[in-house]
Amino acid sequence: MTLSDKLAEFRTIFIDTDPIIYYIEAHPLFGPLAKEVADAFGSGKLAAYSSVITLAEVLPKPVKTGNEALVRRFSAFLRHGKNLCLTEISTDAAETAGRLRGKYTFLRAMDAIQIAVALEISADAVITNDLKFKQVKEVESVVLKDYLNGTLV
Repeated sequence: MTLSDKLAEFRTIFIDTDPIIYYIEAHPLFGPLAKEVADAFGSGKLAAYSSVITLAEVLPKPVKTGNEALVRRFSAFLRHGKNLCLTEISTDAAETAGRLRGKYTFLRAMDAIQIAVALEISADAVITNDLKFKQVKEVESVVLKDYLNGTLV
């Protein structure tokens, strides 16, 4: 099964931070897969969400290096990307994140918040490149690494 085949199974996805970075920075290995995801939601085939946490996670490196053009690209994509909705963190999502961290002790706080927001918006899947997400049973995780050879490994 290809990544496109997998994406066709969903109506709503939540996009974690890494795929956003790979897409915007045209990562040599994962960029094409991230573009496949962006093309799928950009065409309106599915609804895509990310959270304000993603914005907080993508900006430090370009800010540190003084790359204001990249800061603007990330911000514009996340705030105004076609068919991409950037969501706030609710109190309910924060509580869910705390519960997830209690259940899955390997989760970092930011990752738990991302997953909690995905659950709050009833995402069919989380698009990520973090293998740890696959251990979380509350939502399906699609890990880009699994599709590097063109089909699910």
